[in-house]
Amino acid sequence: MNGVLPNLALRALFLCVFIPAVLWPAVALIGQCITQGEPPDGGFTFTPRQLGLLWRSVWMSGCATGLCLVASLPGAFVVGRVRRLSQRPILTAAMMVLLLSPPAVYAFGWERILPPTFNPLVRCVGVWALWAWPIPAMIIGMGWSRVGASAYEAASLEASPSTAFFRAVLPVLRRYVILSGLILFVLYFNDYGVPHACGLLVYATELLGWSTSSTRSIDTVWPSLPSISVTLLALIGVLLLWSRCADDNNADIHTTAAVPTTGGLKLVALICFFVSWGLPTGVLAAGLASPDTMITAFQTYASDLVWSVSLAGLAGLAAVAMGLGLVATRGIRSPALVIAMVFGALPGALIGQALVAAYNHAPLAWMYDNWPIVAMSYVSRFSWIGVLTAIVVEQGQTSDMIAQARVDGATRASILTRIQIPLHGSLLLCGACVVGALAVADVATSKLVRVPGFSPIAHILIEKFHRFEDGMLVSLSLWLVAITIPPALLMVYALRLRRSA
Repeated sequence: MNGVLPNLALRALFLCVFIPAVLWPAVALIGQCITQGEPPDGGFTFTPRQLGLLWRSVWMSGCATGLCLVASLPGAFVVGRVRRLSQRPILTAAMMVLLLSPPAVYAFGWERILPPTFNPLVRCVGVWALWAWPIPAMIIGMGWSRVGASAYEAASLEASPSTAFFRAVLPVLRRYVILSGLILFVLYFNDYGVPHACGLLVYATELLGWSTSSTRSIDTVWPSLPSISVTLLALIGVLLLWSRCADDNNADIHTTAAVPTTGGLKLVALICFFVSWGLPTGVLAAGLASPDTMITAFQTYASDLVWSVSLAGLAGLAAVAMGLGLVATRGIRSPALVIAMVFGALPGALIGQALVAAYNHAPLAWMYDNWPIVAMSYVSRFSWIGVLTAIVVEQGQTSDMIAQARVDGATRASILTRIQIPLHGSLLLCGACVVGALAVADVATSKLVRVPGFSPIAHILIEKFHRFEDGMLVSLSLWLVAITIPPALLMVYALRLRRSA
């Protein structure tokens, strides 16, 4: 009986989020395309402009991914020195602050740092890379603590620390490097905010234009197919590599040897954080004409800011809850995982179109015309991150406690709810915060389901950007950065509690 109740609760939690946020919108969008029965505007072809924008998005995302992986190496070296991030709470908090701040804010900062003639393509690629380098730093560092430390230990006997890292560790960690690259590519390829803030047209920005200019779903679905294909291929690679990386957890390959961290690489990691976060936000703060503008901005948009952050936080918790329910569900686990991953990583405009098809009906008007549809759009867009977080928790290192529980007959759900979730609460909180941060910065999905009650803060930022209202733009940007500090401090507190436990 003890195992039945947690199992039923997790399944119910999964279905309550998965069906309305993922499954039903996907089915409704496909059904609407069929029932409308009309070809897309311009026929079943792709124009040279569409193909050109697709190619621009691909190579920009690829360049940003490569640059981000290089920028993450010093951080990965420091993270890889320990098995758990709980042993480096300050480093973890710094990386979380960087990730939680909307990347468009960094784009506004670098716009003021660089000369007006600076290439916007290069600026966009640089902002992407400097924003997301903690993601590969944590993934590669995690792999290093699993399989790289022993290789490093052997190589460092005959070579310098840096030579041992590049010649022995990186080849061992190629799965983690490729996995990080694929996740980054998906994030960059479907991002709307940074290219728009840099004044660029990419495939994601054009998809939003196509979806808002036509009432027929096929006009958005058809031009989305190339983007869907690229995303699907990347996610297939993510799932395959993730399962292989999980095998490293189950193999007896861990080492207790500490990997020495040179002062030079610590300094480089510190410089990376300063350049990524401190420099653009510092320039924004220094350029603020008057501190009173900050107060005015908060007084004017306090309601929108509170609504945006609250709904984003709710979406983060719901996404992680769906992931936990999914990993504990048997039978439909694999197909549900694929559906959630693929749907969530689609372009935001297409997900917004799916939500319109699913909920723009009289019986569901109470949801479509109020805040639940905005929260639903965030969950639909970023639930795949919550799923990945839950998978990491489930496939964490096997402890003696878990092994004993399995011998005693505990179910997967019981182990998850009573052992793994309490042990990995800080990681789950991290996943929810990342989903919430991305949701606060979302424009493409929420634009199609905006409600009269409030305006998402990301849309207000874009509006101020187009109206050249720099004072309000900078003030709201700094408020969004300031909001990331409490979750980061909470992360430090949770990690310290876990370390002392």
